[in-house]
Amino acid sequence: MVTVLAALWFGASLLAGETLVMLAAFLVVLGTTVVIHEFGHFAAAKWLGMKVEIFSVGFGKRLFGFQWKETDYRLSLLPLGGYVKITGMDPEEEAARQRHPDAYLMRPKWHQFLVLVAGPAMNIVLALAIPFVIGLFFFKAPAYLSQPAVVGAVPIGSSAEEAGIQPGDRIVRFAGIESPTWSKVRDYTAINDGKSVPVTIERGGQRLELTIIPKARQQAGNTVGDAGLLPQDIPAALPVVAAVQPGSPAAQAGLQPQDRLLALDGRPIPNFDWFKQSLQAYENRQVVLTVERQGETLTLALTPKRIDGEIRIGFVPVPPPPLPLTRERKSLLGAAQHAVNENIRFIVLTGEAFRQIFRGERKVSDTLSGPIGIAKASGDAVKFGGLEGLFFIMGLLSLNLGIFNLLPIPVLDGGHIFLLALDAMAGWVGWRLTDDLKQRFNQAGFAVLMLLMVFVMFNDVTRFWWKPGAAEPPPPPPPAVEKPSTEKAPPR
Repeated sequence: MVTVLAALWFGASLLAGETLVMLAAFLVVLGTTVVIHEFGHFAAAKWLGMKVEIFSVGFGKRLFGFQWKETDYRLSLLPLGGYVKITGMDPEEEAARQRHPDAYLMRPKWHQFLVLVAGPAMNIVLALAIPFVIGLFFFKAPAYLSQPAVVGAVPIGSSAEEAGIQPGDRIVRFAGIESPTWSKVRDYTAINDGKSVPVTIERGGQRLELTIIPKARQQAGNTVGDAGLLPQDIPAALPVVAAVQPGSPAAQAGLQPQDRLLALDGRPIPNFDWFKQSLQAYENRQVVLTVERQGETLTLALTPKRIDGEIRIGFVPVPPPPLPLTRERKSLLGAAQHAVNENIRFIVLTGEAFRQIFRGERKVSDTLSGPIGIAKASGDAVKFGGLEGLFFIMGLLSLNLGIFNLLPIPVLDGGHIFLLALDAMAGWVGWRLTDDLKQRFNQAGFAVLMLLMVFVMFNDVTRFWWKPGAAEPPPPPPPAVEKPSTEKAPPR
């Protein structure tokens, strides 16, 4: 039995130019979700007394393994997913094997249904288990995410500034959501790039109805919305230069290590996030940067450039103060509620993204990712979130794998369940679906699935490797500097 994303393992061979961390994260994330899926089918078949001949991680030639009772547990040559071979499941098997009392097709339809649904169910269980365990033992999150959305700063040229939002405004309604937390504002900003979002703010005891249009930006190869709304909880700290990239606009303007950034075009800089986002309004436009150097105030004129999809001037900052975190060990009930809420949140956001596709408001190419996209997301999750980030992306992929597999698409588990239900209903009126009809149904589904795979592979390549018009290479890496924090700050 092949999982819906089995062919995505092929993408690992395309990652030779990526880091070892990204490849390792990709293998761990996708490998775990695939094995969990197949184990669900395996465990259900064994529990119901069916004969399972093979449990394989990978396809093709058997490399090594062991035989225990009637099952061969093996690792196979091609890491394209995995499969479980159950006696009598393939309609093309010889009739004698199909008529074996332990054969799949000899069992009641509800037995067959349990075997089919067990794979996606295990993926959904894994998606629930990960946030449950994190909530029970390791829960931590930026404190502002669970707080009311009160604006702390508004970057220059941001969507928030264009909409008329000011520091101190309290967002009382966002995209139809009453009294949103920053978590809700963040999520619905990300999926509404380029679209008008109604916003109600409270200022000085009065309510104002505004419209904000989040600007599209690239994040790990994906297009997300960015409104430039910064919360009050971001610590106020002037950016300090740790290193300057040779040949960059910052170097040409004379910026030096230990310079403190005071103002951008005369606007005081409250924190690094504000500065980073405000720079996006100055592509190929000269800006005046006010800095403090050894007690003196200097002004530097420079022209930011687009580097790796962002407008930068080319320096590495001293890591800013960390955000205040909420740390707690939730109760069993609290951890369970956290797990359910997180998965519902992912489902709602995914559903909204697909609704936008069907309404013509979002490109399919900006929504679907293949193996390279999964690898990039896995690598970024480890890079910025460590082990917790790895588990986060694993839970998200497992949830998607489980739900997608339940859709009534031929070849997938949901397609088999659909045929099973159709065959059962036909039996009520004395009809029967022929094996030839089932085979044609699955062949058509396989062809569609392969076309989808080709599309997402091509989409990944164009997003991450082949970028027409990208005329400027990234600057050379800055010299190594000692950082007081383990957090990694990107060059600006």
